[in-house]
Order: sequence, then C-alpha cells, then structure tokens
Amino acid sequence: MGWSSPDSWLTRLFSGDPLVILLAFLVVIALPSLLHLYFYTQSARTKVVPTFLLLGPSGAGKTSLVTLLQKRSSNPEDTEPALTRTSQVPWGVSLLLPASVPLGSNKYRSRNDVSLKDKHPTRYVMIDTPGHGKLRTDQALSQIKNPGLRGVIFVVDASVLGSSDTSFLRDTAGYLHDTLLALQRQRTGKASGKTKTNIPVLIAANKQDLFTALPTGAVRERLQAEIERVRVSRSKGLSTVGQQPDTDAEEEVLGGGGEDKFSFKLMEDEYGISIDVVGAAVKGDEAGKGVRRWEEWIGGCL
Repeated sequence: MGWSSPDSWLTRLFSGDPLVILLAFLVVIALPSLLHLYFYTQSARTKVVPTFLLLGPSGAGKTSLVTLLQKRSSNPEDTEPALTRTSQVPWGVSLLLPASVPLGSNKYRSRNDVSLKDKHPTRYVMIDTPGHGKLRTDQALSQIKNPGLRGVIFVVDASVLGSSDTSFLRDTAGYLHDTLLALQRQRTGKASGKTKTNIPVLIAANKQDLFTALPTGAVRERLQAEIERVRVSRSKGLSTVGQQPDTDAEEEVLGGGGEDKFSFKLMEDEYGISIDVVGAAVKGDEAGKGVRRWEEWIGGCL
C-alpha cells in the first residue's frame, strides 16, 4: 500500500479524518500529564532525606544531644537532661525540626507570608557516630559521602579544652582536622564530575553550664591554633615520605600548601566550607540552654 493510497495512514492524517483528529487530540491532552507523572514519580523515588552528621570525641555529649532533640521533636519546650549511651556503630535517627525554627529555604520570603503560619515541622535525619579513636575513620568519617548530607555538627567538650592536660585539646583538634580534611578532599576531588555542594560545619561547644567551660571565642582560638600544629606536623610527614610539593600533595594538606596559618576563615575562602562555633549545654543545671541556636543552624541548612 503506497503512501498515496486513499487507505494509507499518511493520507488519512492529512485528510481531516475525524478518528485521526480525535486520536491527535487525546495525545495532545494526555502526553503532558503522562510526562509530568513520570518525572514526578522519578523525583520522588530519588528524593534524599536531609541528613546531618554528628561527630566529636567520646564524652563530648553527642548521644545526649540526639536524645534531647528526639524529645524536642515531640515537645519543643522539653529541656530535660537526656540519658546517654555508648555507641560503637553509627545510627540514624529521624527527627522533627520545630515549626518555629526558620528554614534557610525561606530566608527570602516575607515574614508576613501567610503560608508560613501553616508551616509544619521539618523532618531530617541525624547520624550519631562513635567517638573512639579507632572507630572514627571507618564508622564516622566514612559517612561524609552520604548523598543527603546537609551539614556536619562537631560536638566538643568546652569544659576540658582549657585544661592543663592538653591531651583533650590535641585529641579534639586532631579529630576536627581529619574531619575538615575529609570535607576538603570531597570538595576538591576530581573523581566525580557532579557539582560538589558545600557542606557547612557547626562546632557545637557543649557543657557551657560548667565553670571551667571556655567561651565560644576561646574555643575557636584554641582549636585553630592546635589544628595549625597538627597541620604543620603532618605536612612535614608528607615531605618525609617523598611527596613532591608541586603534585596533588597539597590536597593532602588541610587548607592547601600555602604560607597562611590555618583558620576557619581560610577554609571558607579557599574551599567554601563555612565553620561556625556556637555554645550551649545539653545536660546539667542549664540543660537545653542554647540548643535552640543549634536548631536554628540546622534550619539554616534546610
């Protein structure tokens, strides 16, 4: 049957056949809806729950913080001291951010926006990790590759950073150094062609209720100075094993191989990794005090 035959599909297509017109109308109406449904279901399947990684040395108060946030998910006014437990594997907890906490995605919306009045709590996941030195790399820092990661919360015990026993400061700074270096590697890695997102870091200076706790400004200065010592020491180690300074060895040095001393501002300027230090107390006589500011930081990442 040739295309010029009266019964050919091409002839009927241009002849104004009512059946062909009806079929074309149905295609025009149904195709956009079917495409929308397809892409909507595909995006729903690949939707990733916003996730925050909780790091820090043992005894800093990570698990107590998670437990308190669990209580506040059901009652935002709950500030009762939280029980703690020893964890040897990472565990994720689904939490609700109180509706009163502003979200970063709404920062350009007017406060008078009526839709904000009906805002519901925002769901997110917090991954608690073990703080023991032998478990940090495999059980904690490996979680930085989580595709849903929105931020890292590094909990420190502000009451021991100023102690005459500097082992606490060295251990905390060393762990924070490794955390920032892992984020730097992920940011500068050439293996993936995907757009690399900036992962902000919150240094949660816990136990501010104790008399020996350092204020947040002092916590920042102590950690920066100690991280610089760790950085210099490990840089010398790289050169000792034969790394050439003009190779990718700079990626193995926190903050790069420049002459500037390490600072949190350097990480933001060079790699887009913002680092905030905010104090609060999870337990003690002032349990829950300041935790709202940590929740606001989380909200700013959502």
